[in-house]
Amino acid sequence: KNMPFKTGANSVPMKAYIGISLVRALDLGMTNSAMRFINYPAKTLVKSSRVIFTMLIGVVVSKKRYSTKEVAHVVAMVIGLAIFLHADASSAAVFQPLGVIMLIVSLICDGFITNWSEIIMRQYSVGQDEYIFRLYSIAFAAITAAAWLNGEISRGYTFLSLPGTLSEIEQNVPLEAITWSVRGKLGVLALFGTTGFFGSSAAAAITKHFGALPMSITSVARKATTLFLSFALFGNDCSMEHVLGMILFIAALFAKAVFKKQHIHSSSSSMMLSSSSSYHPYEHSSSHYARLESMTPSIS
Repeated sequence: KNMPFKTGANSVPMKAYIGISLVRALDLGMTNSAMRFINYPAKTLVKSSRVIFTMLIGVVVSKKRYSTKEVAHVVAMVIGLAIFLHADASSAAVFQPLGVIMLIVSLICDGFITNWSEIIMRQYSVGQDEYIFRLYSIAFAAITAAAWLNGEISRGYTFLSLPGTLSEIEQNVPLEAITWSVRGKLGVLALFGTTGFFGSSAAAAITKHFGALPMSITSVARKATTLFLSFALFGNDCSMEHVLGMILFIAALFAKAVFKKQHIHSSSSSMMLSSSSSYHPYEHSSSHYARLESMTPSIS
């Protein structure tokens, strides 16, 4: 039977959680497996197009319609970030076809998850923390089963139970030269898990209240801000390609915000005009006086 998870007056079907959790597990598996064929700069460059996949899949799944300006703003943001990343990745990026295909599958999965999450949280009025907890609990079980079948559980336990990094353990580095203790690795793992849950909760809240596309734009803007600040704070070499990509991204993001504000203002103005045009004080006063005359007894 299709047993539901109870969420107040409504209920989310278990098959919905299981389906999205399996897609999330596939998303994470494709992203991590792709790192065997491409390096981090190439992954970051491909992942910068996430917002485009969210928009395209939103048209298919949620039947959304985007204006030409919205599409132009999103494409300009992606191009600006790609130009910025290409300045770093042009000499260091490693693109292998299999790795790129895995990342594209991951982006498609992410687009479906974001749009489905928006539909489910709004339709069933489920809170983002409850939704994320149940979603990732099922995904955790699926990933754990895959890791156990692949033999990675035992290798991961060995790594966590011994001090040092993976290269230090493989090279039998002396204990006094070890850089990471067992307690330090467990602490960082717990910190990553906790902050990751907080980040996922915030992303789910944005998806629920504002939609899938604003959440993807926020995620891309966060990544771009991190890259821009790293250049400003750590004194990295900044070329004209970096500057061009930064200007294009910020200009597109600013134009998107201005367009959204103008759209909201025009919508509210049209609603006020339509409501005021349907209200005629004289007609209301006349009908009111007519009702009073009919209720007042005549004096003979």
